[in-house]
Amino acid sequence: AIQLMALGLSPYTIEMDNYFVERSLTPLDENGDYDFESINALDLTLLNEHLLQLMSGEQIQLPKFNFHTGIPELGKFAQITDNQIVILEGIHGMNPHLLERIPSDNIFRIYVSVLSQVNIDSHNRVPTTDVRLLRRIVRDARGRGYSATDTLMRWQSVRRGEKRNIFPYQENADVMFNSGLAYEL
Repeated sequence: AIQLMALGLSPYTIEMDNYFVERSLTPLDENGDYDFESINALDLTLLNEHLLQLMSGEQIQLPKFNFHTGIPELGKFAQITDNQIVILEGIHGMNPHLLERIPSDNIFRIYVSVLSQVNIDSHNRVPTTDVRLLRRIVRDARGRGYSATDTLMRWQSVRRGEKRNIFPYQENADVMFNSGLAYEL
């Protein structure tokens, strides 16, 4: 979004996490635990409806997911102009089922991921997965009220979700963007 603004564009970012379904409707994984990584944990109907309304110039009221109660709440109002770009942020961005009602010529997919280049020594580098885990711990602590222990306890599920929901679709990207920062570790 910052780079687009530097180029004179006016992006509008929508966090897909705010489109989570009510906790009681969240799909379960094979162990009977909530599968927050599943695309079916999102209200795809509402997301597509909102995007179509925005594209038609209408004003919408975004949802704001409450991670403490597990219930979506009403969020801020949004409306875009003809020259604005909507950025959807979330793990399902490359999945073709995400935007089934949106014309494909209105979609440009950017795969943003950390590709770590920090080496421990001349034969070993810091695994990209470790950087993603650290980012997740920080995000969960700042924005969701989860402790580092909570995030570590969920990490197996997150990794399983990456293998099922991100990596199979990464080749659908029109462009890849390395968000790794040498100093972040």
